[in-house]
Amino acid sequence: MSHPSAPWSLVDVAPPGPAPAAPAPAPATRTLRYHRLALADPGHRWWMPLVEGVISFGIFFLLSILFGILLVFTVPLTLSGDLDSLNQLEPTTFFLLFGSVALMLPSALLARLCLGPRPLGLIFSVTGRIRWRWLLTCFLLAVAVYAVVNLAGMGLDLATGASPTPVQPVPGFWWLVAITLVVVPLQCTAEEVVFRGYLAQMVGRWLKHPAWAILLPVPLFMAGHDYDIWGQLSVGIMAVSMGLVTWRTGGLEAGIALHAVNNMSISLLAAVGLVDMNDTGGSPVDLVPELILNGAYVALVFWLVRRRPRVAVTRTLVLPPPPAPLRLPALRPAAIAADRSGMAAYPFDPATHTYLTLPPQYGPYEVRDAQGRYVGVLDTRPPMPSGPTYTEPHDAHH
Repeated sequence: MSHPSAPWSLVDVAPPGPAPAAPAPAPATRTLRYHRLALADPGHRWWMPLVEGVISFGIFFLLSILFGILLVFTVPLTLSGDLDSLNQLEPTTFFLLFGSVALMLPSALLARLCLGPRPLGLIFSVTGRIRWRWLLTCFLLAVAVYAVVNLAGMGLDLATGASPTPVQPVPGFWWLVAITLVVVPLQCTAEEVVFRGYLAQMVGRWLKHPAWAILLPVPLFMAGHDYDIWGQLSVGIMAVSMGLVTWRTGGLEAGIALHAVNNMSISLLAAVGLVDMNDTGGSPVDLVPELILNGAYVALVFWLVRRRPRVAVTRTLVLPPPPAPLRLPALRPAAIAADRSGMAAYPFDPATHTYLTLPPQYGPYEVRDAQGRYVGVLDTRPPMPSGPTYTEPHDAHH
């Protein structure tokens, strides 16, 4: 004959003390290169660069019309209908050519203001602004490289018996110098903002590898220059170089410096008769100094960035915290089960390091963590009408 079942009642016990507090986890971060900065704006969408380009082109078209009207009424134009016969060293033509390209700068910035990504300064660098000291450093470096390469080229010409070209300022020399110092840097900045800024970040919005952002805009940049095949290849070499330094330095400053020194040096040399700006031809030999010049500049910029760790090359984002943990109803703490030793069992949430309080009514319960993820099942069966019972694990016989 077996013993009768012994009653086993649920009892209230003091809840356990709070679990040891875990150290606060470090906030999640994400690091972005320059060409991926569109992802720095959580409100930016994949289609926005396309609409940004349409808006930019529309603004540029409108500004070009206004620019042309302004020139008609303020500057005595002497342009003929034959564009091939234009003298680029005539001050009016010179201003028209460079000034019209410079209009891309406000067009691109206004379009960026409309659609983002924000802040606006992300178009310039990972810091969200133009780094003026770094821009000046790169400008002086580009001047030094151009001076060395050009002087070496002149020395080589003299050593091979070539007669030196006489220095002869062209008509309108001072106008050309003024336009070169004021308008040409704006024109170069505009092209960098569009081709190494907007287009690179548009590609980087969709494709992660920097090679796409560097190389895909190159054909468009080449198409904007009216040269033969060798001249186009020279432009392509320069475009790749400016794309490389933009990616490596985290901003447009190094590319702007190289572009500005290139265009300004050509313009100033042309103003004293040492370069023919109207010549659109070239030869394979012309690629050699272009490769040397751009290769030296890129290598020196890369070296400088390694030597100057304060030059930011990436942008680190602090990601928003995960959603707040699910909250259970505030219920009176109660023991879920008790054995003969009086020990109580409490469900513990390891994610939040807190003890859960569950109503001792019906079960089983599906247990989830603070983020709602399934953990398991907790079986708290309802009491029998006469109360929970405990059965001895063995029978006693007489």
